[in-house]
Amino acid sequence: EARAWLERIRQASRERSYQGTLVFTAGDVVSSSRVGHFCVGDQVYERIEALDGRQQQLYRHNDLVHTLWPTRRVATVEKGDPLGTELGMPRIELRLQNHYEVRPLAADRLAGREAQMLMLKPRDALRFAQRLWADKDTGLLLRADVLGADGKVLESVTFSDLEIGAKPMRESVLGPMKRLDGYRVVNLQPTPTTLEAEGWSVGAVPAGFRLVGSVRRGIGDPLENGPGAAPQALQAVFSDGLARVSVFIEARDAARTRHALMTQMGATHTLMRPLKERWWITVMGDVPPATLKLFLAALDRRP
Repeated sequence: EARAWLERIRQASRERSYQGTLVFTAGDVVSSSRVGHFCVGDQVYERIEALDGRQQQLYRHNDLVHTLWPTRRVATVEKGDPLGTELGMPRIELRLQNHYEVRPLAADRLAGREAQMLMLKPRDALRFAQRLWADKDTGLLLRADVLGADGKVLESVTFSDLEIGAKPMRESVLGPMKRLDGYRVVNLQPTPTTLEAEGWSVGAVPAGFRLVGSVRRGIGDPLENGPGAAPQALQAVFSDGLARVSVFIEARDAARTRHALMTQMGATHTLMRPLKERWWITVMGDVPPATLKLFLAALDRRP
């Protein structure tokens, strides 16, 4: 039964059209967005509009993503997604069952819909538990909580209102992507690569994690940097079928003072350390700090 629910969730994220309001909570931080996700055959259209803080609008047609900042009249364009970036709800892979015990919980009601709750309990201390709410009719994820070792919610993403089976509105996505007159357009195209080609090797990473992909990309605020002006970093993304970890590698800048640190926001921990006096490593993900340290220890610069 648990496996069947995971398969329904995975299929629904690919095939269902929906729109609604998505609310993200992590500690004292709360933000909300209006989202629309439309599937027409093999074509996917998506829009996300931030309702809090700085105005930001994201539009995606398949692997082409435009992000607009209307008040600053800046648009960033990125094509291709070798890292399988997820927007909103977590991406589910059936292989997660190798490292999480999955069991159904009670039925519930959420965003006006009947839901089935699932508990994903880790089989080790290298990852966090998650609690999911799936729509009973369609399998679409309605809410996902990440839980700490004490069972407390570290962060949560949930629909406060939702329309499933929404009529596809392709022009609500394609229109803004075409109307960029008056915008400064910044191309953020990452370059696919491999760790080995960049002179790095990775030893034994935490059990269950696999490399999703690696890219070389600009870092920093894209609104402040012109095309090609941003400093570059190598990014590698790993996943265990549920949790994701990113490793960023930058050349150290002598003019920039940095200090080693570990930070946390919600379930996301960030570890920053120098390596061999020449490199600066940042490891971040929705996993415990000990897991990030294992990723850092597995990374080595080849001669």
